[in-house]
Amino acid sequence: MITQPQQLKLIFKGRLEFGSERTYNMVLNHWNNRIENYFKTDILLKADDVFSADDYALTVPQQVLMSTEKHWRSTTALLKEIAQFAMAGKVGAWWVQNGQILAEYNIEPLSDKTAVTEYLRGRELAQQGGMEMASEALSNAISKYERHALAYERRGYVNYKLKNYNDALYDFSKSIDINPHNPEPHYGRGKMRMLKNDWENAVQDFDNTIRLSLAVQPIHWLARLRKGDCLYHAKRYAEAIPELKFFMQKKFGENDPNVRFRPKAEFLLAECQKLAK
Repeated sequence: MITQPQQLKLIFKGRLEFGSERTYNMVLNHWNNRIENYFKTDILLKADDVFSADDYALTVPQQVLMSTEKHWRSTTALLKEIAQFAMAGKVGAWWVQNGQILAEYNIEPLSDKTAVTEYLRGRELAQQGGMEMASEALSNAISKYERHALAYERRGYVNYKLKNYNDALYDFSKSIDINPHNPEPHYGRGKMRMLKNDWENAVQDFDNTIRLSLAVQPIHWLARLRKGDCLYHAKRYAEAIPELKFFMQKKFGENDPNVRFRPKAEFLLAECQKLAK
């Protein structure tokens, strides 16, 4: 009796930008050659579905696929190969079972291109708290590749930390203009609009964050809490209640950053239930 390979729930989403026609054509040829000579039928993504000559990019719309571990490993391996030719971008890959992430890849360029190295340096400096130097590095990345949506998003975060709120709002909006499919800049812009008491537009930003993120990602649930908070301040109490209930019913792992926000969600929910009557 032949045992069939176990079917896995696999999720892919993201975008890689190659910056020029020459590099794009080289990457497309590399992709096709690797499939023909090595991967054969093991790649889950078809070139015609993800490559676009109009903007010299590979775009993977969010999709859930049922397939095998062999296809998971082959597809992520090929994506990692071609990411090294990119100027900017990332592709997320998740292997999920029963709502839990069993494996996750954040596939991005790690080459010696200036736009790449300065972005990675700026991101690391921001994580370490060196905001002024991070801002300079991220600006360098943008100067080398003006369509660097991720660099704009990280610089928006840095400007938020530096209390340069108008600059942060600009950066998050610019990131969205370039690539509207990343949840992070929508979330960042929503926070900026909360600071300005612009509750209605903030609700829309958090709505977009929820729509563009996965339920296995912390940002998805944090956006639900922020949306509920904005609806509360906008006096839309009945609409806030479902979002806050979703958040309260979610069982977060002990290392999930959302754990610390449960008291806030509990308070907002109680207030909305009281005021909605």
